[in-house]
Amino acid sequence: MPEPPKLPPVANQPLSLVLLARNAEAHVQDLVRAWNTLLSERKAEHKILLVDDGSTDRTAVLAEELTATLSTLKILKHASPRGPGAALRTGLAAARLPLVAYAPCDPAYEPAVLTKFLSEIDRVHILTGFRAGRPMPWPWRLTGLLWRILSRIIIGHAPSRLPGWLGWRGHLGALLARVFFGVRLQDVACPFRLLRREILARAPIQSDGDFAHVELLAKVNFANCLLGEEIPLPVKAGSPVERGWLRQLLRDARRVFSHPDFGPPQLPESPPPCAEPAPASPP
Repeated sequence: MPEPPKLPPVANQPLSLVLLARNAEAHVQDLVRAWNTLLSERKAEHKILLVDDGSTDRTAVLAEELTATLSTLKILKHASPRGPGAALRTGLAAARLPLVAYAPCDPAYEPAVLTKFLSEIDRVHILTGFRAGRPMPWPWRLTGLLWRILSRIIIGHAPSRLPGWLGWRGHLGALLARVFFGVRLQDVACPFRLLRREILARAPIQSDGDFAHVELLAKVNFANCLLGEEIPLPVKAGSPVERGWLRQLLRDARRVFSHPDFGPPQLPESPPPCAEPAPASPP
């Protein structure tokens, strides 16, 4: 089996963090401060892009208060809720630094976990988490054990044990993502990721809903980017879903499957990180 190509090291490069927020007033200020503290300790440039997806509480107001003391924070607002995929699209479009991380503005996704991702990113283009906060039900643990034993006997190799239970939706989604898009990861909808910004040129987000997380993996996988092993997170999958989620998911999946957008045929030469646009010529 050929060795994967070696990539330029990026773990110590400047980083843009996209925080996806909606009705997060209870914890937005504490979380932004915690993220800023962690990123400041890296001793590299960073920017926090908080995308407020049409919150009906004081999320945007409280976040704006922080900009007076945090020069690294920028607020991006949607006038009305447009969905996590649309919020991700807004945040990624504004990210300008070589590394990009994104996560929900939710205390369940702890900033400290990013250090695990940074320790692995030099070897791959993108890393994603696995929400392992729920133990596997015992019937599936037993089934998995028997399957691993059988695989070891027949092919001499046993698949890795799943670190947690994603719920029926999560595991079914992983199966469908493998069948229709060739993505071989398990928690394909995990919203905590770290990636090299350069790969986003071939993966413009078309989805408005949660399918955006699957879409991103499908496109970078199709572009032969290197996907790392999933990193377990102490987060429970299977959170409550909004009304109409299935209709939105099917609409987004059909759009991506039928008319995928992989960016321009020829990519322009990349500007230096954080390059300011040239001033407009006087009329």
